[in-house]
Order: sequence, then structure tokens, then C-alpha cells
Amino acid sequence: MLVPSDLVISSATLEQAQKLGAWAERQGWSPGTGDIEAFYAADPEGFLVGHIQDRMVAAASAVRYDRDFAFCGFYIVEPDLRQQGLGHVIADAALQRVGSLVAGLDGVAAQVASYETLGFVFAHWTPRYIGRASDVDAKISLSSDIQVVDVDAESSLFAEVVAYDTAHVPAPRAKFAMQWLRPDSPRRSFAALRNGAPAGYATVRPTTSEGARIGPLFADDAEVARALLIRCAQQARAWGGTIAIDVPDRNSAAIALAEECGMTAGFRCARMYRGTEPVLPHNEIWGSTTFELG
Repeated sequence: MLVPSDLVISSATLEQAQKLGAWAERQGWSPGTGDIEAFYAADPEGFLVGHIQDRMVAAASAVRYDRDFAFCGFYIVEPDLRQQGLGHVIADAALQRVGSLVAGLDGVAAQVASYETLGFVFAHWTPRYIGRASDVDAKISLSSDIQVVDVDAESSLFAEVVAYDTAHVPAPRAKFAMQWLRPDSPRRSFAALRNGAPAGYATVRPTTSEGARIGPLFADDAEVARALLIRCAQQARAWGGTIAIDVPDRNSAAIALAEECGMTAGFRCARMYRGTEPVLPHNEIWGSTTFELG
């Protein structure tokens, strides 16, 4: 008979972490192509997998941004082995890795109560808005005051983009940014410039199924957000035409913009924190990076 003590937990290899992308796809989370490699680069020790004999049956991540903050995700147990305590075992292992660090997660609604028992406190909802790229491109117009340019890790703007990213997330994540913005990745990233200075940053990438995901989308204001959203939608039309963006409901203007573009809310996740909630400029967060890494 299976018991939780049969579960052997270890840090994932890159190959095992890549398998988690397929698990996430099966859950309906629609991860971006190549996302896992960027997540893994942020903290190679941050992905935990549980095996019973030779079968990988459970996973959880506890990726450390720095010495003060971590983000938890990929909490998955194989469907035929759920409700047997395996999830609690691997969740405990992830929290041991977090230790005293402040930790965040984006949890599905059904698991909020479970996360509360682990010390996480609800902060806000983040619904996923889904629509067609062509509708976004048709319904909003681009301001002539905003210049949108391609950016990657080899761009002269890279340091400024990393600084902009850092101002909109709970802690610096330079290793992640270096991988996320690799010029040979499937992602396309853009910086918005107003009077030559960065005023926003966004990434769009194809998903492992049809369509694309936008995230992050950070912008000083609605004008900049619109310019970046249009550029991402134009790129997404080459990847199937459907786009999704995870919009924190603390930014009511971001919700309004998504709905103005004809996008509709699908499932939602609860942003929760264990420890003191970080202070963030929520009115400048128009789309979170990922549900998996914050």
C-alpha cells in the first residue's frame, strides 16, 4: 500500500523540470514555450520532484529570487495518486527550502484554504484574460508619444529593462532576466520609451498549445500599457492569434483595458504571501510575468 513516506524528494534535473511543463499543460495552465528553462536558470535548486521507485509523481518549486524572497509554484501530484498525502510531503519540503524568506505563490481557487494552513495569506485575485490578438490590434490605437522597441539581453537597454523589472517585482531577479531575454529564445520583449527614457516593458511568447501569453506587462500608465499591448498583439498574430494575459485585480485600469480589447476573464489565481507582503506599484502592473514564478 502506498504511503507518503514512500516518496523520495530531490532537486530536479533540467530534464525533469522540463517534464513539469507538460504537467502544467495538462492542468490547463498553458505555459509559454521555453518558460521552464528561464525558471530553472533563476534557481536550479528550486525545483523539487518526488519519486516513488522510478516514477516521478509529485512536484513543487521554491525558487529563490535572492536572500529575502522566494516564489512557490508547480504544486502538482499525478492525478491517480492524489488525496493520499503526497502533496503535503512535497509542499513541506518546498517550505523547508524557503525557510524564513518571504514567499509568494499564485494558487488556484480550490487550493486557497490549503495554502492558508501553510501560513500563506490572501492578497488579491489575478484573473487570466483571453482574447484574439486581431481584436486588440483593431480596438486600441497607438500614441505617437510612445516609442516601442525590441529589447533582449544583448540590447543597450538591457540594464535599464532589468532595473525596471526590479522595481515591479518583490526582489531582484537578474539571473531570470538574463535567460528570459536571451536573443535566441522563442520570446519577444519590448521596451516602451517616452522622451527616450524607459516607461514600460513587456514580453510575449508562444504557448505550448496554440496562441500566446503576454507577461510581464509593466507600464508607467495606461498610454504606455496600450502601446505595449498593441505591439505584443501584433507579434502574437503569427502564433495562432489567441492571447492571454494575467491581470492583477488591484489594477482596475488594467482590468478595464483588457475588457476594452474584447478579452474575457477565464480562470483566476489567488496571489498569496507567507511573511510580510511586499510593497509593489500595483497601478503599474498591467500583467504579471507568470503564475509559476510571479
